[in-house]
Amino acid sequence: MQENLHRSDTQIATEEHKRLSDIVKETHALLRIECQQYGAKAAWERHMSRSNVLQKYAASMQKLATKFWMQNNPRSGTYCRIEWIKFQCKEYFLNGGKEKYDVRERDISIKMTLGELNSENLQISKDNCDYKEGRLQNTYKRKITLLDVGSCYNPLSNEDIFDVTAIDLTPATNAVLRCDFLNVTIGEEEILSQDERELCQFAVNSFDAVVFSLLLEYLPCPRQRYVCCRNAYDVLKSGGVLIIVSPDSKHVGANAKLMKSWRYMLSKLGFMRIKYEKLRHIHCLVFRKCACKNVAMRWADLQSFSENDNKYISDGKIFIPQDFQSISSDKKSENIECEYDKSDLMSIFCELPFNNEALVDKNM
Repeated sequence: MQENLHRSDTQIATEEHKRLSDIVKETHALLRIECQQYGAKAAWERHMSRSNVLQKYAASMQKLATKFWMQNNPRSGTYCRIEWIKFQCKEYFLNGGKEKYDVRERDISIKMTLGELNSENLQISKDNCDYKEGRLQNTYKRKITLLDVGSCYNPLSNEDIFDVTAIDLTPATNAVLRCDFLNVTIGEEEILSQDERELCQFAVNSFDAVVFSLLLEYLPCPRQRYVCCRNAYDVLKSGGVLIIVSPDSKHVGANAKLMKSWRYMLSKLGFMRIKYEKLRHIHCLVFRKCACKNVAMRWADLQSFSENDNKYISDGKIFIPQDFQSISSDKKSENIECEYDKSDLMSIFCELPFNNEALVDKNM
């Protein structure tokens, strides 16, 4: 009898897991379909107008992350990515990582300058470089200011070393502020709404770290992903880091060309990639906002791409695998039914603990 009760509980949990993951998948699918039908700007406006859909999505993501991903599979999903992010921040800001890259960047800059044609070119351009003696040194005795974009329920706030600003389109908890980072204003100071629940404007150069955890895949358009990365660059302090976690269940080399294209586009923005790991279900990357933009751009300038690789490289765009896969849709009344290729669903969702089989195996 106890065995039957256990199976019944497992079945209920699996059904709830599937229901929640279906809500997330359907939201992503609808956004991508409408992006193809109406264009990125119109699709995003339609998406933002559906407050009930956004609220259901936020609640589903929070429950998936806290009830299923973490408890049933603590070595992957939420636990894996959140702990990886925390560890990288500590290594960089508290354990000498920043100082190491300060020196490395300064050395590269000096070598680049010495490589100029004449000694008259030794003066580094003020527009591209933020070096002054001692400017980059920081012992970080204060808290690390961190912006978590698409935070949902603010999972990074449980450590005292972080001063977290968590934002999302529709927060799942009061610890998260409303904000559309894709269209937010960046100015001289931070501005909150009157009710202090929405972040209307960010201050330029105000954060030590910006986190995009499972964010870029949410955006249906390569240009939108680039804009978010550009906004991250603008709100980061010199020497700050952009941390990106992106799902991918394939082996490390399967999407290597896409990862190279990310590095290329971000280096053009002024980011130097300082860390990359391919974990079981995710790509984990850390990019440093260089004090001297030319140092970051140097890597991109040295790259060459084959004709087959050129489809991944386009100014002002950041691609993901789904951009190269077809989506068919059949619109009936106001409902859109999406038919993804099986491998598409696998690559978007099953590499995370959306996979019902992983849940069943854990409970058997």
